[in-house]
Amino acid sequence: MIDTLLSRDLSWLEAFFSGRNVLKWEDVIERSAPQAWLEQVLPWITSFTSSGGGLPIVLPVFGPNGPCHWYGMASNEVGANALSQELMAFVGPSFSDFRGQLHNMDSSDVIERSLLERFGRFVFRFDPVGNADCDNIARALQSYLGSLRRRPEIPDRTQRPFGKIRAEFDCALLAGNESDARRLRDELISSGRINAEQQKYLDIRMLAGLGRQYQLAHDYPLIKSVLGLSLPAQTIADLVGTLYSAYIAELEDSGDDEALLDTFRKEISGNFGSLFLERKGIRHPNVLKAFMLFELVQAEPNRDRCQSIVSAYPEDDGRGLIERWAGRLATTVLPQTDLFESARQAMADEDFGLALQFAFDALPAPWTYRVMLQCATEMDDEEVALRVLSAVENVSDTERLKWTKMDFVLIQQLRAEFSGKSEETDVILNRTPRPEADWLSWVGYVESGIYDRPPLQVLEDALTRWSVESYASDPAVCRVLAERIGNASGDTEQMFRDAFAPLVEFFVDRPDRPVRAFGPIYAMLIRIVAWNGMVSANELELASALVQALVSLAPSSQDYVEIVDAYTEILCANNAPSNVDWALNAAEMLALQASPDRGESRLRFFMAVVDMARACAHRLRSVQYEVLSLLAKDYGCSGLLEAFPSLEADSQEQALRTDFADLICIYTLTEPAGQRAQQFLRKLLPQAKVEVNADHVATDKLKHLAANADIFVFAWKSSKHQAYFAVKDARGAKQTLLPLGKGSASILNCVLGQLEHNG
Repeated sequence: MIDTLLSRDLSWLEAFFSGRNVLKWEDVIERSAPQAWLEQVLPWITSFTSSGGGLPIVLPVFGPNGPCHWYGMASNEVGANALSQELMAFVGPSFSDFRGQLHNMDSSDVIERSLLERFGRFVFRFDPVGNADCDNIARALQSYLGSLRRRPEIPDRTQRPFGKIRAEFDCALLAGNESDARRLRDELISSGRINAEQQKYLDIRMLAGLGRQYQLAHDYPLIKSVLGLSLPAQTIADLVGTLYSAYIAELEDSGDDEALLDTFRKEISGNFGSLFLERKGIRHPNVLKAFMLFELVQAEPNRDRCQSIVSAYPEDDGRGLIERWAGRLATTVLPQTDLFESARQAMADEDFGLALQFAFDALPAPWTYRVMLQCATEMDDEEVALRVLSAVENVSDTERLKWTKMDFVLIQQLRAEFSGKSEETDVILNRTPRPEADWLSWVGYVESGIYDRPPLQVLEDALTRWSVESYASDPAVCRVLAERIGNASGDTEQMFRDAFAPLVEFFVDRPDRPVRAFGPIYAMLIRIVAWNGMVSANELELASALVQALVSLAPSSQDYVEIVDAYTEILCANNAPSNVDWALNAAEMLALQASPDRGESRLRFFMAVVDMARACAHRLRSVQYEVLSLLAKDYGCSGLLEAFPSLEADSQEQALRTDFADLICIYTLTEPAGQRAQQFLRKLLPQAKVEVNADHVATDKLKHLAANADIFVFAWKSSKHQAYFAVKDARGAKQTLLPLGKGSASILNCVLGQLEHNG
């Protein structure tokens, strides 16, 4: 058996049979353990290894008197779904507390960490209802294993849809769930649809999406490996935006433009200049500022390119800065620019209006006609198209002989779409606008049901070219967008649900703060989560981010009630012990915000949280109960917890409370959550020093705390990247804890888990 084990399986099995498991791996391989124990372990390991991991495996954790509880593991989602149903059939509620739910893994526990690393989230745990049920479970599992061995092998002709995996990957990034993101990255690569170059783009997207700008900016081998390639727009945005954040952002307010340009020249332009060959229409503010600085450090800046960048920059607080930089060109004498080179650069930047202008200025140069035709096709504007058609119709026959077949194809396409010379073209004139134009055009493309490209692929390619600020200043468009997506049905509705992650990234993650004009979109996205029923932990975190964004905008009483009721629906559909921390964080967030309906709807939400906690009271940790008790006081209903059984901290937690006397630091911009966690920790760990920091920038105090804290929690989803860079530098090789949620329950779980791991 041991000879057939792969190294990765040997590793997790050694960890599983260690620590709190009384049955040790040495006793298993030497057959020195009680025979009754080995009979519950060896057949499962043999079956699992002989199937190459294709079959599930169910193993007990032993106490002094025999099995205490069991873990069931599968290698993929299909196997996990089957294992869940089969465990319900063979073991189920008759002998155990199992109800089919995935187990919420504790990465600080040696056994569960080994399972998480090997099987990801596809792990189940169940405990016997009573002591007498241990033997019943053992017999039921023997019967189940016999059934698995007799089952004929069914070849796996299915594979999870690539788009579904990618959507889950994007949600994991938005939620800040690094373990899920890495697992899904591996699944995307194993699909065989990603080549070596695309894998690098995926790694860049993962680091940027997880907020690891510091790590990405200093990963020179990764960045250098993609220099010189024609990069996707998203990869350019990730890399250029990251480099700007890491090296330049903190210098913006210094007023010393010369020092800023020197830094850009030394750290970015000199090392990564080829990243700035093509802008590809990207309109992210930091990317636009970086491209402007790149031109300014050149010996001969491209004045037209700089003016185009200024025109593309949104009307926000940063516009004055970029206009000041552009003003430096007014005092610089530049040589006459070659129109062909200027047009080529504008095409590479996907600034088609500027390229078209250069082409008309250069008429009748031979290269101008192809540029005009391409620009007219991309711009999809009737006035532009008719102007270009008029220009090409006046070309001499001698010049036409130099044209390629593609030139004539483009002319025919423009004539068909814009000339209006027949009834057929009159119908075409009422076509749906190009889906890349904006959100409403993309929605119309989906509603039409006629696709020349997959809608999600179109959306991915277009998102970097759309400006958040243009929607922030147009509430009417946002309202129409929310209504059209929210009222969709059938296949159109499903397509919009599949676009959940891009919608959240654009309207929630990209802006620095919640935007009032986006209120209807926040509400629509919350309802999408509610309609989906049972969702992933990452989608629950995103739902909380949406609710917090909307509540912070002081909505009307009607809107508030509708959203909190949808939030309650999400909670009830995801009622499971693994979601208790999320539910406590959600109740805390609502309790700390104003309630326009006098607290009635949020009280209903809290009652649902109490019902969830009561259903799994035997699994509640003492710290969860204390958080729940404080929330009950917030909601004015402390008596609700009187029916709960008394909870006692285990001996390990009691030892932690007595022994730990070092420094714990919590960094979060959600200060009430940090302060609550601080109060709990001071109560649990009376000898420890607990500090909370909420500095918006990299202050000396923050750096000192980061350097000296034994445990440092960085609630990064409510924090600033500049602060993260400072913390990362100050801590050096020390670990920085990054909780998935930003409420006190998640922070406490993170700290106590680390203490247990250290202890």
